[in-house]
Amino acid sequence: MEEAIKSKKAVAAVRCDVGKVRKMNQDTVFCSEEPVGVLPNLFIVADGMGGHKAGDLASAEAVRSFVNYIREHSLEADDIFELMHRALEEANRQVYELSKESEDYQGMGTTFVAAAFCDRALYCINVGDSRLYQLNRAGQRPMSLEKVTEDHSIVEMLLKQGMITEEEARVHPQKNMITRAVGIDETVEIDDFKLEASDLFRVLLCSDGLSNMVTDLEILNVLSEKRTVEEIAEHLVQKANDNGGKDNISVIVIDFTGEEGDNA
Repeated sequence: MEEAIKSKKAVAAVRCDVGKVRKMNQDTVFCSEEPVGVLPNLFIVADGMGGHKAGDLASAEAVRSFVNYIREHSLEADDIFELMHRALEEANRQVYELSKESEDYQGMGTTFVAAAFCDRALYCINVGDSRLYQLNRAGQRPMSLEKVTEDHSIVEMLLKQGMITEEEARVHPQKNMITRAVGIDETVEIDDFKLEASDLFRVLLCSDGLSNMVTDLEILNVLSEKRTVEEIAEHLVQKANDNGGKDNISVIVIDFTGEEGDNA
């Protein structure tokens, strides 16, 4: 790719909170409204897992490696998804190799959801159960919330097979068991999504510390509020803590203000 294409202007706010139960924060977030390599912007949430210090190391290393690859190898890819896939494959290799350096790191890994906006589209990749939601613009219909990503988890599999209901999924004892993660194996399977951004109002990236504590309806209500992205991000974290705060909570809320270069 020779250069970044004109994109929607993204205005974002990030919050990362340890929650009310955990002593350590194993989430890592990255939020840039400015270009990273050829990408006009870049937003990442990673939720680490593993023993003492391993989870936070896994998420931090995955994000560091991914961002560095985007910065250093942008011109080597033919399109955005190829670049993002290569970057996450490199991050997976780095975390996997790191996990073999110490017994304390064995089995460590991280979820990963990343998004960038360019050429009037949202490009998203994910592994694990950290999520990306989109909120459409209000028009002739009420605002609606869509979970764009698919959780790679035991509970999601049971849900798709019709073996449990949405209500049962929220309290299922295996809800934290994921079927894919960055750094667990030598290779990683990555999902990707491209969405037209013309009717997007807001986008949310989050770890399961939010989605396990706050219902989709509550998320919809908060994202629909006439507040700044900073206030909305803070409100979401507060809701998760009010509802128990059983895990680390990471959110990135993204709003749109029109096209880059527009003066209107």
